[in-house]
Amino acid sequence: MTLTHKTWEQVRQLNQGEGFALGAINGESLVKDPKHLLFVLSRYKFAAKMLRNCGSILEVGCGEGLGALMFLAETGARVTALDFDEAQVAYCREHILPHGRGRLEVGRKDMAAEGMAGAKFDGLVCIDVIEHLHPDDEAAFMQNCADSQDPGGIAIFGTPSLNANAYASARSQAGHINLFDPARFTATLERHYSKVLPFSMNDEMVHTGFANMAHYLMALCIR
Repeated sequence: MTLTHKTWEQVRQLNQGEGFALGAINGESLVKDPKHLLFVLSRYKFAAKMLRNCGSILEVGCGEGLGALMFLAETGARVTALDFDEAQVAYCREHILPHGRGRLEVGRKDMAAEGMAGAKFDGLVCIDVIEHLHPDDEAAFMQNCADSQDPGGIAIFGTPSLNANAYASARSQAGHINLFDPARFTATLERHYSKVLPFSMNDEMVHTGFANMAHYLMALCIR
């Protein structure tokens, strides 16, 4: 055995194997389009940095919970992760909740049908969700999100741009029934938040470039 190999064997002993299995959606993304998983994680990294000083974070549409892990790692907040998809919530409870560090709650809820019943969060994240809303459900969903925050609360919203839909996969086009262009995205958020700071995103890069050329739209909102 070379000295290089011997050194590596010593380092390998320090690795802590979690035996962590990705869920069906993120697992398929990693196998079939790994760069897409990178893009998703980059969105959550941006959101976590923006909410780093929050004491409580509500994630609406948590999916399989990778974002919750990012918020737990990058903030000291209590995190509530919600989705209406029973299978994804079950995965999140089984695989993500054990890593919750005593600060994670996972629940099933349709925010278009009901709000948080008085619970207030100073941070909110809603990434890759609003493009799936039926247009008739949009107003109630947005109002219930906003009502879960007191004045001064910070929210991060993210959604694919309508302008990039021609380049989306057939699967994405089938599920994205409520796409936004930059103008409608900002206008919609301004109906529910006092300040809206729009960003653009291409691949994993969040920027302030020309929004109509962006593949993805993000915004930091203040209640």
